[in-house]
Amino acid sequence: MAGCSRRHGAGCAANTRLFTEPCRRSRKRGRYTQLYILNHAEMKSILLSLPILAAVGTSAQPVLQYANLNLVGKTFPVHVMTDAGTADPTADGANVTWDFSSITLQMNVGTASFVDPASTPYASSYPTSNLAQVVTTPLGTSYNYFLLTASSLDMLAEDVGGTSPQTYTDPKTPLQFPLAYQDSYVDNYTSGGSSGTVTRVYSAYGTVILPTGTYTDVVKVTSSSGDIDYYHSNPLEPLGHIDSDGMVIVYGDATMGVADLGHVPVLSAMPNPATDNVEVTGLARNAQWQLVDLQGRVLLNGTANAAPLQLNMGTLAAGPYALVVLDGNARRSIRVVKQ
Repeated sequence: MAGCSRRHGAGCAANTRLFTEPCRRSRKRGRYTQLYILNHAEMKSILLSLPILAAVGTSAQPVLQYANLNLVGKTFPVHVMTDAGTADPTADGANVTWDFSSITLQMNVGTASFVDPASTPYASSYPTSNLAQVVTTPLGTSYNYFLLTASSLDMLAEDVGGTSPQTYTDPKTPLQFPLAYQDSYVDNYTSGGSSGTVTRVYSAYGTVILPTGTYTDVVKVTSSSGDIDYYHSNPLEPLGHIDSDGMVIVYGDATMGVADLGHVPVLSAMPNPATDNVEVTGLARNAQWQLVDLQGRVLLNGTANAAPLQLNMGTLAAGPYALVVLDGNARRSIRVVKQ
């Protein structure tokens, strides 16, 4: 197994929960456990453990690189799995296909945004931080602080302003750069006088199929703590996190932060819920759109030749759908419910 050196150990790999892995002693009270309690009291019993999926196809080995990390101004919708279906995350190796299309997701239970630390209320406590993450759920807002360099992403503090704040006197390092297939490293960290150690391994790469879409050039990173993470490799962004306790989080496609949206109109659907016709505003002319169900299947699609978009859902089954829009304002989506 390849390796590279660091002050905390040897090798290269990473683990993130949107670049966060709470100390084991605080996991039960961490902010993602808040999402877990809020959305599904039985979620701890969910484990993905069915037959290993076969590797298919061939592609170049993706590398997690600093040059591909551009997070400030991006917001990620957070979805939580409520049923594992027949999914199995255990396959490792090259050119793997992980078929998670059978899982059930509770959509949009929160958001995670990356911002300049200066825009946050606790910036003065972490003067060396140059990247902050804002996690928002119905239970409130908390902040994570990082030091990002060309060689690593170091976590300085997490859940600041939340129920289980942690400050690292010896930072945790969720990512090192570059990180190539089968690289690993040992990460030692200290918080509140207690030390921890995890080994992170880039164990696989390939394609992930989710209810929200199909994603290629995905990197799987496993941790000795039992966590599993999936990353988009370029741009380098989080895709999903499987907790050792069985909780599963999926991150939606990144959207631009409020500060970057400027004059970009907000997507709006009326009426919502609807029985048949829905009027959608906020699309640029000639925008491409798709109506997708919770299994990721495209049911309707087209081009917005006129504004607003008139969406006919009369023939669809009752339930929630996602209208995904691709236009000059990047990829955006809005939840639309058929009564």
